[in-house]
Amino acid sequence: MENFGYSSEELVPIVAELAPKYAGCEHSSITYEKAQMLMEGVLYCIRECMESGRHGLLSNELPAKEAYTLGQELVIQKVQKLQTLSNRLMFEFHDYGPQCLKDVVMKGFPAFLANYDFKYAPQETLLTLDYPILKDISALSGIDAVLAYAECIMLEQEFLTKFDNLYVTQILSAYHTDYELLMENICQIVLANLMGHIIVDKPLSAKGFDTEDLKNIAENLTGKSTEETEHYMTNILVLLTKRYYNGDERLKDYLCCTIPDIAARVCFGMENHCLQGVFLI
Repeated sequence: MENFGYSSEELVPIVAELAPKYAGCEHSSITYEKAQMLMEGVLYCIRECMESGRHGLLSNELPAKEAYTLGQELVIQKVQKLQTLSNRLMFEFHDYGPQCLKDVVMKGFPAFLANYDFKYAPQETLLTLDYPILKDISALSGIDAVLAYAECIMLEQEFLTKFDNLYVTQILSAYHTDYELLMENICQIVLANLMGHIIVDKPLSAKGFDTEDLKNIAENLTGKSTEETEHYMTNILVLLTKRYYNGDERLKDYLCCTIPDIAARVCFGMENHCLQGVFLI
């Protein structure tokens, strides 16, 4: 566990101050495991302070108690931000069918906000975050993980809201008959299908890729390596976000996370003559 250059002599008094309040009695002792949990919480808050960059080079010169206090304030601000995002999702959210996505937004975020202990255990994530997002946040925990996760889902909602709900559900249904049970990212499925339309300049209203469409897609991509296909699709995505999403850099960067997977699926589909498994409607 990283201590950010602070000695035990500086950190233990912070835990000692928290311990009786956590135990609920000024003279109660706590187990080693609980003391370790409190220490992890203290270090989590200190890391928040160090990584915020708000104090520049002075961050490393702050007394441990001050760094902890400032870090806890940042944790509280992030909880408030998650509350705002959760409230917004409650009113604007479309789950498009998959139950795991609906559960995390309608049940998971409210449960986290109700049970998250920002004072004594800010490092605890609590949620399993079952719906797979496109961005790797495995290095994060606590409010950092849940807030980043919620922000990714909000970006997905912004991407999908440009399409008719029926269009999205038809793509998912073509991908899997029991799409409500899918444990896959729906943006990746929709974006892959959208790439096919753009490659052959086919309007979304003209649903269905026939043999000629798939042949044209293959001709456009023939001779390109997986890396070149990634580059080609990334350029398409850049133009797409500029044209329809006001050049939203955060959305572009988020969707770019799935381009390698889509490119790999397309290359596999070309090699095995099964592009219809990628380009669905």
